[in-house]
Amino acid sequence: MSIVETYWSGVSRRLQEEVDTFNLLIGHAGEQGRENEQSLITLMARLLPRSLGIGTGIVIDADGHRSKQSDIIIFDLNNQPTIMAQTNQMLFPVENTFMVIEVKTTLNAEEVKECAGKKAALNKLEPRGTGLPDFCVVAYHAEALTAPNTVNLLRAVDDAQRPDLLCVVSGALLAGRNDIMTGAGQSAYPAGIAALHRRDEDGNRVSNDWDVPRSDENGSFVLRDGIRHPITRQTRRKDGRLVAEPGRALLNFCSLMLTMLANKKAIPEPSLRHYMQELAKELVEIPDSV
Repeated sequence: MSIVETYWSGVSRRLQEEVDTFNLLIGHAGEQGRENEQSLITLMARLLPRSLGIGTGIVIDADGHRSKQSDIIIFDLNNQPTIMAQTNQMLFPVENTFMVIEVKTTLNAEEVKECAGKKAALNKLEPRGTGLPDFCVVAYHAEALTAPNTVNLLRAVDDAQRPDLLCVVSGALLAGRNDIMTGAGQSAYPAGIAALHRRDEDGNRVSNDWDVPRSDENGSFVLRDGIRHPITRQTRRKDGRLVAEPGRALLNFCSLMLTMLANKKAIPEPSLRHYMQELAKELVEIPDSV
């Protein structure tokens, strides 16, 4: 495992533990959501260059259209005047906005529907001389019993209203547009699981060879090298069980997110991709019919 992969494995565990602890202590859903957003904002702030700002609020256009309330808004801090920031900025011109991220503690059917509504509102904006912001979703957990159930909810949404990129951290699930997602098949909306690779005698990942829980490992988690990994499923069948690697899923999400920002000329080509082994990008595909 590379230095970067090892580091992000720790980042993922720390982020998940922080969120779970906050949620246990706070109890109130609204407060949980705000703390979960703040944890992710802190992560984004450390990841992004200082030329980009991170806020929360509403994206607007010159014709008076507006998005719905957005958890995280990534915008141009250096090259565009903050025309709506004479006090606390809550309104972001669409021309200044590169990306909108929704944060969900637990993704379920209702939350998928809500995200679709937010993407639809974002799609109605009419920027002058720029494209629309990308729309991403990060969930810490998913309510569906298997990853395919979550993916089926996403694929049932109109394609224009699906997230451009999505990550469910605890289940190591990634999904997104087929021009963004790599290694997850040729579906119209590719999705895959960052499963834990088996290792060779030297401790190196073995390509497309996945760790599967033993028959006596029936809980939600297993221990591998002293680290707790969640169990997920590629299919609804019991024989579709896999050991998930949330840190690798989060690393891939961040790498793809930076690539999306680079494609919008918001940042230079991200160096993170050069520090990821090709095997670290491999996913277990979730096919269209599961």
